Order: sequence, then structure tokens, then C-alpha cells
Amino acid sequence: MYKYKHDLSDVKEEDVRITFILPFKPRRPAGGFRVMYEYANRLAQRGYKIHLIYPLKTAYMKYRLPYFIRHILSKIESFNANKWFHFEPSITMSYVPEVKDKYIPDADIVIATWWSTVLEMGALSEKKGKKINLIQGFENWEGHEDLLFASYNIKDTLNIVVASYLKKIVAEHTTNRIELIENGVDNTKYHITNDIAKRKPATVAMNYSIQEIKGSKYGLQALKLVKERIPELQVEMFGISPFPEGLPEWIKYYREPDNLCDLYNRNAIFISNSFTEGFGLVSVESMFCGCGLVCTDIEGHQEYAFEGKTALLVEVKNVQQMAERIIFLIKNNDCRISLAMSGNDYVQRFSWDNAIHKMESIIKYL
Repeated sequence: MYKYKHDLSDVKEEDVRITFILPFKPRRPAGGFRVMYEYANRLAQRGYKIHLIYPLKTAYMKYRLPYFIRHILSKIESFNANKWFHFEPSITMSYVPEVKDKYIPDADIVIATWWSTVLEMGALSEKKGKKINLIQGFENWEGHEDLLFASYNIKDTLNIVVASYLKKIVAEHTTNRIELIENGVDNTKYHITNDIAKRKPATVAMNYSIQEIKGSKYGLQALKLVKERIPELQVEMFGISPFPEGLPEWIKYYREPDNLCDLYNRNAIFISNSFTEGFGLVSVESMFCGCGLVCTDIEGHQEYAFEGKTALLVEVKNVQQMAERIIFLIKNNDCRISLAMSGNDYVQRFSWDNAIHKMESIIKYL
């Protein structure tokens, strides 16, 4: 019979069970899920027993398909069909109707992300594990702020935030323990392969999204202004969305590219136009690969984007300013090189070795 372990400091990793509860099962790459998956993989590599849970019904979630269709698909879909992330073989997964005690396995630790999933985790019994809320952004995009703040204040739950500004927000709404673990980037996957100084200055990369909060339409408008001034401009965009309509021929678009490192390394500049970010993983990836960063002046970016030192900052939705900053880096190549090198040096702190070391320490002494 399973026995709940109250102190894990002297327990062998292979005897520690950790359940990750995801809001749903994503079919395409998503930053928040990637972070959860990386933690799951890296803990599994250290010997922990990892199980991933995908509820078919989560409160306040907007579904494209009705429940009975989702239920049928869950019965016929193989978990081996995870095309965009490769899991450790020891990791197990399951669909459950909802996050309730009768569907969730007993464990030592249970980790959830997204406020609605976290609220449901909060109602689970002690046998399901000590609770961790992994907060990856200020998730107020669709309202329900009262419930969002309630998710920070669940009894006997540790809040882990990925950015310092999030720690300040969460602390205003709870006396629960809060720990900061900055997101990691895999530096074996994202690194410089093309000398920063040798890149063509008029080359720009951008992540494209149909989500309004990502500000892609403002980035496109800015790039068109840059093209009027600098005819040799070349742009590469990538994303999970279908090919954008009306895209000019001088902008190439890659849907779910196989090798983002190569794309970043082909370009001198990376731009991010987001209105809000929890951390902004793609911007950090681009800096790991030697791009000079031009991004919006928002709290998520401010974890690593320091004006004139590691990046150039622009006002949200300010198309003219974004264009001017891009043009400045193109025409002042030495500044672009210096900015990219300083940015690359700074982001080395965001390593998965650091992140997993902190997470494992928390798990053992929670």
C-alpha cells in the first residue's frame, strides 16, 4: 500500500513519485508546456518517477471540440505521437476526465501550471502529494482575476515563479512561500554557430502568432517601414500558425521549423512585439544564438533586456519606434555586434542545470 512520505531529503530519487498536471494536451509547440516537459524529462533523468496528467475537462477552458469527442479521441490516441517533444522513456502519461482525487494517482509531489488547473489541484487530498504551483506568467488575459489571485493563496501550496516581477505580484496576494526559478534554455540546442560579426546586418527574425497579445501585426508594420528605408532587408518568421495571408515575398515563413538554432544564427537581429510575456523564451533563445534583440518594454522582457546593454526597448504597439530601432542596428553594425555579444553573455545564467538544481532542492526539502 502506498505510504505518503513527509520528508524526502533522505529518500532515494527512484522512490519519489511526481505528478505533473497540465491544462490540456497541446498538439503544437507551446512555451509553458515546454517548460513543464523539460522539468519532467530532467527529473526523470535523475531517477524520479514522473507521470503526466491531461484532464479532458478543466474549468474556464475554451474547447474547440465537445467533451464526448475529446473523450473518444483520448481513447484512440497514442501518447507515442508526441511529435514536437521527445520524452524520456520512463515517463508515463494518462488522460483523466477531470482533476479529482479518484482520477489522480497518489504521489509525493504534484505540480500544476495555469491558474484554473492549480485551483483544481488545490482541492486534492494530501495523498496526491505536496503541491507546487508553477507560475509562468501573469495570467489575466481573459479576466477572472479574483480566481487568479486565489490560485496564489491555496493552503499548503508552494508558489514557484519564473521571473522576479511575478514574485512581487504573487506576494501581494498570499503569505504562502514563493520561490524564484528562472527558466532554463538548452545551450546544447541553442548556441552560436555563425559568428555574430559576420552576419548580414539587414537580416531580421521574428516569431509570428495570431494571438493579439503577441503583437505580430505591429512587428510586420514596422518591418515594412524598414524595407522602405533599407531595400536589402531580409526577414525570416516562424510560428505554429498557418502561412499568414498577404505576406510579402521578402519575408520567409516557416511553420514549426525543425531547427530554430539555424534560423536564429542566419539572422543578425531578433524582434519581439509582445504586449505581455511571462518570460519570453524565444527572445532568450535568440540571444543564446547571437541575435541582437529589439523588444517591447514589458516586465517579462525586463528580466534580461536592459536598454542599450543587452537589448533595445520599444513601447508596446509603437510601430515607428520599432522600425527606427531596427534601422539603427542595421546601420550601426558595431553597436549591433556589441549588443548581441553582451546579450549572449548575460543569458548564459538561464541554464537548465541551474533551474533543475533549484527545483530538485525544493522537492527534497518541501
